[in-house]
Amino acid sequence: MPFDALVDAGINRPARYIGHELGVVPRDWTGAQVRWALTYPEVYEVGASNLGHIILYSILNAVPGQVCDRAYLPASDLAQRLTEKDQALFGVESRWPLNSFDILGFSLSYELGATNILEMLALCHVPIRAHDRGDLPLNAPGAPPLIFAGGPTATSNPEPYAPFFDFIALGDGEELLPEIGLVVAQAKADGLTRSQLLRDLAQVPGVYVPSLYETGEDGITLQPIDADLPQRLLRRVATPMPHYAMGLVPHVETVHDRLTVEIRRGCTRGCRFCQPGMLTRPARDVEPEAVIEAVEAGMERTGYSDFSLLSLSCSDYLALPAVGVELRNRLADRNVTLQLPSQRVDRFDEDIAHILGGARQAGLTFAPEAGTQRLRDIVNKGLTDEDLLQGIRTAMQNGYRKVKLYFMIGLPGETDADVLGIAETCRMLQDCCRDLGRLSLNITISNFTPKPHTPFQWHSVSTEEFLRRQQLLRDAGRRLRGVRFNFTDVRLSAMEDFVGRGDRRLAPVIEAAWRAGAGMDAWFEALDRTYEAWTGAIAAAGLAGRYRDMELGSWSAVAALERHDLQAFCRQPLPWDHIDSGIEKQWLADDLQQALAATVVPDCSFEGCSSCGVCGPDLGHNVVVPPPSVPEARPQRAPASERICRIRFRFSKTGAMALLSHLDLVRLFERALRRSGLPVSFTGGFHPLPRLQLALALPLGVEAEGEWMDLEFTESVDPQVAQESWQARLPPGLRLLSAEEVPVSSPSLSQRIVFSRWCFTLRAQSSADWEGAIAQMLGAEELIWEDTDKKGRPRRRDVRSLLKTLRLISGDGADATLSARLELIAAVDEQGRSLKPAQLCHWLSERLGARAGALASAANGVGAPAVLNFIQNGTSRVYATDPFRSSCPDSLVREVHRLLFNRVFTSIVLKGVIHSASFQPSGFSLQFPSVRCAVQSTDRLLS
Repeated sequence: MPFDALVDAGINRPARYIGHELGVVPRDWTGAQVRWALTYPEVYEVGASNLGHIILYSILNAVPGQVCDRAYLPASDLAQRLTEKDQALFGVESRWPLNSFDILGFSLSYELGATNILEMLALCHVPIRAHDRGDLPLNAPGAPPLIFAGGPTATSNPEPYAPFFDFIALGDGEELLPEIGLVVAQAKADGLTRSQLLRDLAQVPGVYVPSLYETGEDGITLQPIDADLPQRLLRRVATPMPHYAMGLVPHVETVHDRLTVEIRRGCTRGCRFCQPGMLTRPARDVEPEAVIEAVEAGMERTGYSDFSLLSLSCSDYLALPAVGVELRNRLADRNVTLQLPSQRVDRFDEDIAHILGGARQAGLTFAPEAGTQRLRDIVNKGLTDEDLLQGIRTAMQNGYRKVKLYFMIGLPGETDADVLGIAETCRMLQDCCRDLGRLSLNITISNFTPKPHTPFQWHSVSTEEFLRRQQLLRDAGRRLRGVRFNFTDVRLSAMEDFVGRGDRRLAPVIEAAWRAGAGMDAWFEALDRTYEAWTGAIAAAGLAGRYRDMELGSWSAVAALERHDLQAFCRQPLPWDHIDSGIEKQWLADDLQQALAATVVPDCSFEGCSSCGVCGPDLGHNVVVPPPSVPEARPQRAPASERICRIRFRFSKTGAMALLSHLDLVRLFERALRRSGLPVSFTGGFHPLPRLQLALALPLGVEAEGEWMDLEFTESVDPQVAQESWQARLPPGLRLLSAEEVPVSSPSLSQRIVFSRWCFTLRAQSSADWEGAIAQMLGAEELIWEDTDKKGRPRRRDVRSLLKTLRLISGDGADATLSARLELIAAVDEQGRSLKPAQLCHWLSERLGARAGALASAANGVGAPAVLNFIQNGTSRVYATDPFRSSCPDSLVREVHRLLFNRVFTSIVLKGVIHSASFQPSGFSLQFPSVRCAVQSTDRLLS
């Protein structure tokens, strides 16, 4: 089925499905030896900004003979359309069905994200369970692709999800995935069956094939079915590759809408609740010059206005101050902003405060985790009240007045005093910083959920106890001003815990929850539906008692310590014992015992080795780059805002670009300008933007052949040079047709609009008296349109004065009573308001309803009004100077439009009135409510 039949303007945010983002290179999909599709089981805006997803995609496309596409979870409207039309979910670049690829990989980074994966598998027309996929060779007709998962959740405990996947990729994938591709390429050449290929893959370090491991009688322990298979599977470790982070620039705004460059992988701080810190050891710093080069090249190639330096603990990258200052110096003229994720407050000093921000000040986030020193020692945070206070004061001295803090409740050994200590810490910070101004705190309170491969994996807290502690903190927080508390829903935490520490017996629960409607489970608006689906599935699987035990906090390391059997408690088999993270299980148990004694373990990147077992020939050692000297900071300048030159551009918007919203289009133009290097003038204020003005916003899905926009520069620029430089950075479907300099002081484009002209085709479901309906509209004394104002308040407006001309051009098709081609000319008032074809469809439907309905009733016994299908062929706008607005006769306007629309002339020049105009048709589809609109082109006239 054609792509246009699946994705049109009737789909919410259709631009997220069109692919071909900046950075995409054409691929030979048919000639490749191995075809990958990496999927992120979230909507595009989330997945397309995930750094790991983009890095692996870029690496695979650099391997000779292999190509990689991407796919994301479609929103419900597109998923419904795919199902109704019996079409498989597709890759965003090739637009091939995902079930036609060789390997389909999913990133599993959240315990409840498995339901999204099952939804995508169903939409791909791929069997949900691995044992249902047969044993055909991959290159046999109808053979489903290999299905695998990777990511932190899949690496830490793959067992709840194991029956759904052919194999699991453990650990870092930068080197592992290309090795897998080579094995698959050879297997395809040799004609190996699926089972034979999986046995070959099981020999690749870091690949876990669940079907080759059987569970014991306890349902937990696993044994390989053959002696040549490893008992335990070691995760893979790779060196960070920051230059692969510059891959793609999405057309739509994503959740992390910026360039992201990794500066350090791994963390050795040893926070005892933190799974990423345990699963990504050893720590590996990126060389400072490599970071600087990646950011500088990335900002030039992408046109982003923001960039972020990424690490689990950015402040532990000792070169951060030097790298940050050097980047600010080099990018001083580009009007960009540096952002950092949550960082350690004890390392936040003047050097780091200075490099943050840029064109505007970014947010600031710290994670003390606990409200008392005793509990911070238990979790091995290595943070004192003095460190926290000093970091907050440094932030306020550098202009910050709002700070975000993360805390946890339910940690091992926590008492009510520790919970109340969170509120007391907030009060202390405000009191001790009062001399610097008013401090506002945004506090996020998370419920502790135990994670595999951490010292706290043996501890949990009951749901009832979580609720009690939350209420305790709410009561204490009411006495604080300027402090906002946000709490995680305890139901979500309970489900995460239940699945995250589960075994293979949970696979039927996951499948049943998905079939019951669970999905998008991390989104709070879906929580009630999610909870009902999951608890129902748990009960149906006969695991309600087990779930209740977990809710009651049945795993309690504190209770085991009180019984003097902590070590025996920790020796119990766990579903993830066969996964070798590099950290010995006994070390985790010993560290738990030290935690309950409030003993702090040093950071082995900077102090002595803690003997966790990671460092060695298999996983490597910590790589810590010594801090270079901090260069002298150059004075920061405000973005250039001089208004020396204004150039007026005429542009076209065709093909898939018609699916871009107005805001996405503006964002795309701005990034192309940044890449062009043109001396653009910026606005002032908190968020400086290029002085770019588009005349009017087109309806979504409308193609345009004659749109207009103004752009101002800080120096004189030749219009032809500006046009060519800007055009070279724009995607296909956006063409700059002309450019001319206009006075900087001239009125804006929006003040010059006189008329809008639309030509479109209407189709009724039954015979219609078009001439009669048009005569009724033209003879009406008022035309009421109901909508909302900018604040969302309902309003009723009489827009009859805006309707200048509505005429029937011709019938369309074999039966002219069912289809008609119309021309609309509408005035544009001083506020830029005018009529749109969708409004005309509404009014014509009302006027055709009784007559068409009566005919329909005579034909089929149904008296419903006729529904119009709206096919829009072209629009144009007339822009004029003020004298022209008041004196230009409608007859001249209509004649110009007639000549253009009927192809009498393709271009007209009216000296002193209209510079130029043209009309070129193309094609596209747009879905309006109860109206189908196939938009073909627009053209605007400018004087």
